[in-house]
Amino acid sequence: MLSTMVKFSIHFEEEHETLATTAFSTTFFPGISLADSTTHKTYEEMAFLKHFTGKTPEFIRTELGEPDSIAKKENASGTIEFWIYRDLVQQAHSDKIYRYTQFGIVNGHVETLGHTNRDPK
Repeated sequence: MLSTMVKFSIHFEEEHETLATTAFSTTFFPGISLADSTTHKTYEEMAFLKHFTGKTPEFIRTELGEPDSIAKKENASGTIEFWIYRDLVQQAHSDKIYRYTQFGIVNGHVETLGHTNRDPK
C-alpha cells in the first residue's frame, strides 16, 4: 500500500498536490483531515487528543507551527505558558470546529490540553 501511495504522490506531484496530501493523511492518520491546504489541518477531537497528549512543546510547535497567541504567567511553581491555536479541532460527533485549542505548558512541559468556543482572554 505504501508503494502505491508513493507512486500516486510522485505521479501527481505538483498538479495535484492537495489530492495526494489528502489521500496520504486519511490513509495513515484517520481522523485527521485538511480543511484547506493553504491554511492548516483540522483534527477530529479524539484523534487530536491521542496524537498530542503527553508530547513536548517542541513536538507541538513542529506539528502545528507557531501558536496564534502565547500568554505567560509566573507563580510559585514557575513559568506557565498558554499556547492558543484557532479553528484546529472538530468537535466530536459534529461538523463544528472549536474556536480555540489551548496547550498549558509548565516549566517546559505540556501539562494541559483543552478546547473551547469561549475567548480565553
